[in-house]
Amino acid sequence: MREPPAIDQPVDPDQYVCGPGDVLDLNFWGVQNFKFRATVDLEGRAFVPKIGYLDLKGKTLSDARRMTRESVARFYPRLSFDVTLAEPRTFLVQVVDDVVRPGSYPARAVDRAASLIQRAGGFGPNASRRRVEIRRRDGKVIQADLLLYALTGDVKHNPFLLDGDVVRVPFEELAATIRGGVNRPGRYELTGRRDLAELVELAGGLAPTSTQRLPVSLVRRSQRDDRQDQTLVPFEADGRLPATAMQHEDQVRIPEFADLQQSVTLVGAMVGVKDPDEPAATRRLAFVQGDSVRTLLERVGGVGPAADLTGSYVLRNRKSLPVDLYSLVMLRDLKADRAVELGDTLVVPFKRRNILVEGAVFKPGSYPYNPNFGIEQYLSLAGGRSRNAQGLGDVRVVTSNGETRKYARDLKVEPGSSLIVPERNFSRSEIVQIVLGAAGVIVSGVAVIIAARK
Repeated sequence: MREPPAIDQPVDPDQYVCGPGDVLDLNFWGVQNFKFRATVDLEGRAFVPKIGYLDLKGKTLSDARRMTRESVARFYPRLSFDVTLAEPRTFLVQVVDDVVRPGSYPARAVDRAASLIQRAGGFGPNASRRRVEIRRRDGKVIQADLLLYALTGDVKHNPFLLDGDVVRVPFEELAATIRGGVNRPGRYELTGRRDLAELVELAGGLAPTSTQRLPVSLVRRSQRDDRQDQTLVPFEADGRLPATAMQHEDQVRIPEFADLQQSVTLVGAMVGVKDPDEPAATRRLAFVQGDSVRTLLERVGGVGPAADLTGSYVLRNRKSLPVDLYSLVMLRDLKADRAVELGDTLVVPFKRRNILVEGAVFKPGSYPYNPNFGIEQYLSLAGGRSRNAQGLGDVRVVTSNGETRKYARDLKVEPGSSLIVPERNFSRSEIVQIVLGAAGVIVSGVAVIIAARK
């Protein structure tokens, strides 16, 4: 005997839709007691002895029960009767987009979206768990929020599946990381208000260890040069969270009581930190009177190889105070040292590795660094030089240290460099040709209008 399927709640007869493959038990009792099974065929019909075929396709279980009872009553007037669902049907569901193994998978009408995604290997690395779509055969689209389902256990966020469904797992649009004084630190996708309040709500709310006496730390990557900037956002006067909109890959830290101790913070590319997302990228040190940038760096072991020595700064009372770490660390120039105060944050950004291509190209922008690429390959990524660009020999490379180098075929492009393609100036003869060409177009247009009026 086949084992019944596992279900998380009783089947709702008003919601369950019958279809080909469903097995129904027809039970009779009274003067006689007997039962028999009827299977809904591929056309959506079920055969009942003495009655014939009943069309159950698209009917809910409640409708099918009512219709069958009315038909049976005419032929079995002295017997009580009822219909139950003995075995739900099996069908195929398409699971597509950002899952490990997209494809078709068998499902039953008591299966939910999360179980099918699990059979498809689970979510992909950038999958949205909050905007899963279930596309019905009739064109209706149902949204599933599997993150809220996992957090709350509420099955309304994890719908049942039907014949012909397509489960689509899109890519996430806006996700942020939160740490510190919250009950459930982690990375969450935002789909509602997309602000700090929604992020804290998904993280289980503020923890008892949080404090509103210190500002919220927000680390955001600059879209222009890939640097990470820290902003301190204070709580509202009444203790409410600041009304702050989130951007993709923001990193938020809610302050805790322990932060009220006399301390300073170091953020960024310290020794042993390879990625800005590592917890070690933010360190809190006890403040000692007389501390400076140099003494803080000595206490953490110095800066890492990925540090941007020219873009470092001390954040104090929402103001950025630049620090020349190149002179301090590389040249040992103690004049570049800067005293720190209680509550300061020393930010050492990670060095930009992308290559910026700017000027007279078709697609200016930032492109991933490739150690095997030269100037011409990066120009090709940017769509090539435009019609107004100067010659290839006029291209300039500006290194991350600010040094400008002339074009050479074998010139090595270092990480963080910028390629500048200057526009050429039009000669007097070219300007005359452009003016004459424009005048010719205007004259032709006037002639067409005159001819049309005749």
